[in-house]
Amino acid sequence: MTKVWTLRGVRSVIPAAGTNQRLCVYGALNYRSGQSHYMVHPKKNAQQFTEFLRQLVEVNSERRLVLVLDNASYHCTRAVRQLLEDHADHVLVIWLPRYSPELNLIEGLWGYLKRSALNNYFYGNVESLEKAIHEAFTELRQRCLWMLLQFREGFVDGFFQ
Repeated sequence: MTKVWTLRGVRSVIPAAGTNQRLCVYGALNYRSGQSHYMVHPKKNAQQFTEFLRQLVEVNSERRLVLVLDNASYHCTRAVRQLLEDHADHVLVIWLPRYSPELNLIEGLWGYLKRSALNNYFYGNVESLEKAIHEAFTELRQRCLWMLLQFREGFVDGFFQ
């Protein structure tokens, strides 16, 4: 739910698509650097999540991954567990307890994207929404890189001593 400003006594008109179209965003967040990896897809299911994990493992094949996963039904399928087992040499999975979003830092990322980048705007079609998601991630990456560089420069210069 979002608050909307309007003149007293004037009813605000909010456009709606008429059909419930949506996109699913799968994502991973590097807790150390703040960088993210994501994939947008029209459906949320185990097959698409497995594809996202394959991408993530391929992009990070040279480093050890620690995945923090909740118990969403599509996280726990046989195909997902098999993929994770196949890459157990460099992928460690930490399973969160049920109903504990406060323990997963990526929930903050989803909240930020919804509040600051995607909320209070009628996109009209799924293509416009997907473009906005990509733009939001691009901006977020630039902001994280800027903050990381500022931190490192400050740390090197003794600013944080």
